Amino acid sequence: MIGTTLRTVGGLDRDLRTLFTVTLLFRAGLMAFPFLSAYLLIGDGYSPVDVGLIVGAFGIGAVAADVVASVLLGRVPARAVMLGGLVLHAVVLASVPSLSGVAVLAAATFAWGFTFEIYTPASYSLIIDRTTPDDRKIAFACNRLAINVGMGIGPVLGGLVFAVEPVALFWINAVCVLGAGGYLLLGTRPAAGAPVHEEKSRKRRLVAGSLREETRFWTIFGLSLPIHLAYALPPVLVSAYLIQGLGLPSYWVSVVFGLNAAMVVLIEVPLNKAMASLPHASSLLIGYGLAGLGFAAMGFSPAPAVILGATVLWTMGEMIVFPSLLSYVSDVSKREVADRNMSLFSGGVNVGVIAAPPVSLALTANGPSTPWLVIGGAVLAAFVLLAAARLSPYTWHQDS
Repeated sequence: MIGTTLRTVGGLDRDLRTLFTVTLLFRAGLMAFPFLSAYLLIGDGYSPVDVGLIVGAFGIGAVAADVVASVLLGRVPARAVMLGGLVLHAVVLASVPSLSGVAVLAAATFAWGFTFEIYTPASYSLIIDRTTPDDRKIAFACNRLAINVGMGIGPVLGGLVFAVEPVALFWINAVCVLGAGGYLLLGTRPAAGAPVHEEKSRKRRLVAGSLREETRFWTIFGLSLPIHLAYALPPVLVSAYLIQGLGLPSYWVSVVFGLNAAMVVLIEVPLNKAMASLPHASSLLIGYGLAGLGFAAMGFSPAPAVILGATVLWTMGEMIVFPSLLSYVSDVSKREVADRNMSLFSGGVNVGVIAAPPVSLALTANGPSTPWLVIGGAVLAAFVLLAAARLSPYTWHQDS
């Protein structure tokens, strides 16, 4: 499996190989934000409410970036947007340790979230330009691999740095981001000729050319929201659920996250390569079904074997559904609205991240297993609606 993954990544277009490395460096440098709450609570004596406001501004900034990107990418090349975002991100990181006050820090974390997230829709735009519809799902799976490996490295290294000198997190993070920007600058060609995508026009629009195209996009956007909420749940709830809700030893949290990470790194790219010829509708139905069953099973039984089985199910769903969603959204979008659609889709991911904490906490009041059962049910309901939408040529792209 590792060999297949390495060969697949190595077989990408030169710019996509560069993007893979840049994304890996960028996400591996994500050390400061996971420890921001602890840094503020320990170092400057902010209250938990203050910290919540400061940290929450990051998510709002990220959603704002997705909205702005939907317009910006129609006027500025994706490579330039990524470079600008990386440089500004490093500047924000370097400035945070010298700032104080809730309002000032909230403004800084808003800018932090904005400059962090603006990279994502721009990277999607580059992937669309450098792939054909037939190989796009695999390219998105490779991009997710870079994100997941990087996100696994960053917090681990951050924990070691935080134990020695917390403020150093911001400087090291900034250096990693600048390194990613430098590699992007040297490793990609600025606006090198026509894109690989068969639609060569660089014209961009904010509204699709027909009501049918708009309906198809907003249908899949709406049906993707339960997925975004569901996959924002594990980072928020797994530790509290396993330790406090089920009374399991704390090492079970590491087992669950370790199993998820190992499966994604080892299996996702080969799995999507094997499923590359499967229609989007079939892939999405399989992914939604596995995800819904997996999240519901998390709340079904406290037995560790059930928890592990459930983790396998929702991880399999994750590996299938996200590359399939990204690929379908790009395929159903003509090139002139693809940047808008991918940016708004990315915004939907962040809506899930923002909504997961309050939703899960509210549902936990009815029992520790309730969030998992409710979210699993919501994904299965989306599965049924997706199956129904598939039958309509007005809401589903029949060629996909």
